[in-house]
Amino acid sequence: MAIEVSSAEWTGNAGSDAQPTQVCGEFHDQTQLDTALSKLEGSLFQRADLSVRVPGQEDTASQSAQENPVREDDARNLRQLGVGTAAAATAMAAAGVVIATGGAALPAVVAAASAGGATAAMGEAAGAAATPDGVTDQAGITGSILMVHADTPEKQAKAEEVLKAAGAARVWRQPAG
Repeated sequence: MAIEVSSAEWTGNAGSDAQPTQVCGEFHDQTQLDTALSKLEGSLFQRADLSVRVPGQEDTASQSAQENPVREDDARNLRQLGVGTAAAATAMAAAGVVIATGGAALPAVVAAASAGGATAAMGEAAGAAATPDGVTDQAGITGSILMVHADTPEKQAKAEEVLKAAGAARVWRQPAG
């Protein structure tokens, strides 16, 4: 007696005839794109099912197929993490110098810290002046494509509904690949 095992019950794949599909939406506004990502993540989809492409910024690296969408808040959090780590390391090093010299280096450390703070403030002012209207985020990016991996008709319909509701300029389906 042969035992047949079907993984359809626990994987959700009823058979091999189902074609994986991507539902794509084109967004010309970063806020609408972020809204669509949030709504999709809050419904039937996981972050791994979502991918964002920006024309002109294609990635040819071998790991580009593993791309996860990076939103503005993710990039800001990573930037803040780097800045905070560097500031903490610098403060600890300065404290070590002051302790090692018995306090004699304290005036030099204070002067260096104030010069660093003034340089950072001037850098921020120069960066804000160099961008139009002082806007430093990338809200002006247009033509971003949000691709949603949807392997069932229910997921495809839900993805189309969310993309349209979020303000996609156009929505279409294409075979995943």
